[in-house]
Amino acid sequence: MFRVLSAFIAIGLLTLQAGTAESANMQNAQSVMTNVAQSTRAPRSFEAATQLQLKQRSFPFTKVALSGTSYFQAPNRLAVRFTKVPGYMSGLPKAYATLLNVGAWPQEYNATMMSPQGVNGHTDLAMQLTPKSAQSTDRGVVLINPTNWTVEQVNWNLSGGVTLTMTEAYAVVGSYRVPSSQSLSVHTPYATADGNATLQNYAMNVPIDRGIFSQE
Repeated sequence: MFRVLSAFIAIGLLTLQAGTAESANMQNAQSVMTNVAQSTRAPRSFEAATQLQLKQRSFPFTKVALSGTSYFQAPNRLAVRFTKVPGYMSGLPKAYATLLNVGAWPQEYNATMMSPQGVNGHTDLAMQLTPKSAQSTDRGVVLINPTNWTVEQVNWNLSGGVTLTMTEAYAVVGSYRVPSSQSLSVHTPYATADGNATLQNYAMNVPIDRGIFSQE
């Protein structure tokens, strides 16, 4: 189960420039994705201490707790590096970049605007993602809060009957809006698991070794 879970950890999603739901809905979905990745409220780079906990909701009720660092470099580089990662989670960096790196979405996915959806008393824009590669069957739906242009939720239907739902909370650090916590739920044909992550102790606009983003 946790070999599957390693593909679904949510660490960092970016924000958009301010605007209205009506004006954004008039744009095509590809433009919306580009605007998300080019947010003026996101720093040029950051490092953040990251804690991740995962718990399987069926036998053998496995729990995993990881500590590490999240790295972001504008416009589309995002990675997490944990210490003492179990072997069955070795695919985490590549899976993260593919599924959850908003900056890379315009290159990896086609997007279509959907009908807005109500979330916690307000209305979010909804966008469907489909892979550009014929080798992938993954599909995603992204919910974007137009009042502050944050990606609040992503829902993925993945190959093998796996589904993932991730919600994101943000905090303002200095002049930037950055991820502060995430929660996720993963369902497979044989098991279910829940998880949460926290990001703190941000260092903004710092130099980051490019090799961080090339590690598998």
